[in-house]
Amino acid sequence: MRVGLFGTDDDLQVHAVAREVRALGAEDVLIRSDALDEGLPLSELDGRFIYRGSDLTDLEGFYLRSIPAPYAPSFERDDGELVLYEDWFIHYMQERERASYFVAWLLSLQDRGARLINPPHAGSVLQYKPFQLETLRRAGATVPRTLLSNDPLAVRAFQKEVGDVIFKPLMGGAITRSLSEVDDDELDAVRNAPVIFQERINGDDLRVMLAGDEIVSCVAIRTPEQHLDFRDDPVYSGGDAAYEPVTLPDAVVAQCRAAAKKCGLEFAGIDIKRATDGRFVFLELNSSPIYLDVELKLGHPISRAIAELVVGRRQSARRSGAP
Repeated sequence: MRVGLFGTDDDLQVHAVAREVRALGAEDVLIRSDALDEGLPLSELDGRFIYRGSDLTDLEGFYLRSIPAPYAPSFERDDGELVLYEDWFIHYMQERERASYFVAWLLSLQDRGARLINPPHAGSVLQYKPFQLETLRRAGATVPRTLLSNDPLAVRAFQKEVGDVIFKPLMGGAITRSLSEVDDDELDAVRNAPVIFQERINGDDLRVMLAGDEIVSCVAIRTPEQHLDFRDDPVYSGGDAAYEPVTLPDAVVAQCRAAAKKCGLEFAGIDIKRATDGRFVFLELNSSPIYLDVELKLGHPISRAIAELVVGRRQSARRSGAP
């Protein structure tokens, strides 16, 4: 059996999954997600996919670590402002074509019955945070009180009712901020596009890894100081965070499974707040979460779980709760 790993050559998670695939007796093939950016030869001839001279049409499973998406090329000036390159449109259109090529091929693989962990449509759907929140609600999960709006008056009324409010973009890509830092002049810019405003939930940041029906890892992230968004914590981003294993209640495990299924995810990273009042409050799902630091420090078998999904050997519902 041959399976593919779609990501960059320097991604340590890709190599960790590759080792587990080989340990399961399958052959792994790395397809670089930046191959077209680097001018590596790819072709599709009458339904057959040729990558760097090799026919990869028979791949049976795939771990999709990253999927190219078009972005307008920009650079940051000394004053911190982002500025587009003069020829940004040409670069953007080329990126769009490269991304379209890869996504079309991956969708074709899925249509032929290949196992994609996770399919492109699932990853793209998760970019739309309001859909995630509604999916979590329908799965019975507790979510923060939320306002989606481009109306400054509605935002201030929500803040008056809720108290401590945070905000973030609908499609992600920015660190969470506190509304208390924003004056009325800055808030007025919300008229240009809706933003997610939520009650702030105080408590532990939990990272959950779900593979199939099983929670293969659940940890509380520990750093010396608690930040509004742990991704902005230099201790976390520097790889120096500590992790404490957490066992989830059965009802929360069921909600994780239901939410992942509704979003079309076989493998999911789920961010949950264990609130100071005892509630487990769901924040979001991720189709390709970063997990390797947890695996290396605690030995949770996350890469093995992904490899088993890719080669079709994953047993469902073997356990519930954290390892």
